[in-house]
Amino acid sequence: MATTLTASGDQNLLLLAAVPVLTAALWYTLRRSKFDVNSIRGPARDSWWYGNVYQLLGAPLGELEREWQSQHGDIVRLQGPFANPVLLVMDPKAIQYIFQNSVDNFHLDRERNFFSEVLLGNALPVIDGEKHKRQRKILLPGFSAAEVKSHLGIFTIDAAKLVEKWKKTIDSTAQPAAVINTTSDMTKATLDAIGIVAFDYSFNALDDSNNELTKAYQDILFTLFGKPRPQDELALAFLRFIPENLVRRLLASGPIPKLQRAQAATKLADGLIARSLRDKQIQASVEHDKSKKDILSLISRAYTSDNEKMRLSDSEMVSTMKTMILAGNDTTSTSLTWALYELAKAPQLQAELRREIHEMNTWEPTFKDLEGMTLLNAIILETLRMQPSLGTVYRQLACDEVIPLSTPLKTTDGRSLHELPVPKNTKFLVSIESYNRHPDLWGADSNEFNPKRFIDANGKLGMNGFSDIMTFGFGARRCLGWRFAVLEMQAFLFQIIGNLEFAPSAGSEKVVRMGGAILTPIVPDEFSKGAQMPLTMKYAKFE
Repeated sequence: MATTLTASGDQNLLLLAAVPVLTAALWYTLRRSKFDVNSIRGPARDSWWYGNVYQLLGAPLGELEREWQSQHGDIVRLQGPFANPVLLVMDPKAIQYIFQNSVDNFHLDRERNFFSEVLLGNALPVIDGEKHKRQRKILLPGFSAAEVKSHLGIFTIDAAKLVEKWKKTIDSTAQPAAVINTTSDMTKATLDAIGIVAFDYSFNALDDSNNELTKAYQDILFTLFGKPRPQDELALAFLRFIPENLVRRLLASGPIPKLQRAQAATKLADGLIARSLRDKQIQASVEHDKSKKDILSLISRAYTSDNEKMRLSDSEMVSTMKTMILAGNDTTSTSLTWALYELAKAPQLQAELRREIHEMNTWEPTFKDLEGMTLLNAIILETLRMQPSLGTVYRQLACDEVIPLSTPLKTTDGRSLHELPVPKNTKFLVSIESYNRHPDLWGADSNEFNPKRFIDANGKLGMNGFSDIMTFGFGARRCLGWRFAVLEMQAFLFQIIGNLEFAPSAGSEKVVRMGGAILTPIVPDEFSKGAQMPLTMKYAKFE
């Protein structure tokens, strides 16, 4: 009898012990069925070690996105190292949800963000949450429409200097036309502009080919992020197991070849910023006129503000200024380079724009003049749509989510999903390129350069302008300097197309669009030379 009771008691204890195990197993099974991202269709991987994300990031921007989109739909399951799923998002409604409706739940990708921190520190592009909201609030007044207008004169002067340099190059050939790598000089000209506008500092990059900072920042984003190797993705995967502080110390000073240029550029920028902070004249001017909202005055006031919540720390001050050098220069110069590329391939459109410029009868247009130039602004919009400076952004889920979809998504087991449940920590590649070219938004000619899609029947800019394209992002993470970038493009294109005529060259016919980081024009058989956009240019005719 005692033996029977003991056996019965043991069975009860076993049952009690099994309850949490069975409950956990049931929860895992239900969770797996709810969040079965592996049922999303996608291309096969070459290797369990490396996955296939590196293939997308190393290919010309848009090629694999469009191929996989046609095969698998607007959400594609890729695989990182160790077969970890990574979702490529091209569905318009899903993208809008990620950036507008649920932005606080979709954080920056932890591992990739470490590399951005090497260049930018703790500036807006590399922080999340309340820190991001606070910094954005401090800096926002300096990028208002009213303040941006005041920079037009500087943009006009630097654009005219660039035109004169190109004219001298043409004259030196003793030929009516010359082939010039527009990328190199465009980067220098926009760096000069950002130096004056942001820091009241003359880089003199366009005149000085030996400028250290110019050389340090030339193609730096492409060097750091462009065309990743399979082993680069594998190294990123291992970083998730290393404490953050240790990773930051390793990347900031470790002997890693790919990071050495970033470390050198950071050191140079830090020196420049330190000198600016010690400049008593700058501090005196800020104290004299508290109403000034130019970028330099704004961040200097935030640095010394009595209001702790509106005060930038030393590291925030330095990081903000480094971001202005990089983001305010590289992205705009890239967009201008692609605008010239598109216009070189469309001579009639280029001539039409030149007529619009010449009809203004001035080389010093006002802000109102530029805003009223329909074709100029339509061309800028279409360039930014077709050639986004940042083609892909990375996100990681901070909590479980259910993402709405524009069109039903077919799964590997035949189901049709109208919304997509996704578990915490899932990684995403969000394709700005695909949003800007999605046929459901832009029509059957979405892959064609057609600026007149933005012009209505009355000859005015239609649609919602820069709010329709995703090049500057959406919502709380929308690019703070978008007005700044647009005005600079307006001023530069006005001077350049008004004075010079562009045509393709043998080199530009070979150019491919390399993403991974900033959209970079590369001549494949001259990859080691970095960014190149060789175009044929000559003096424009005045009609």
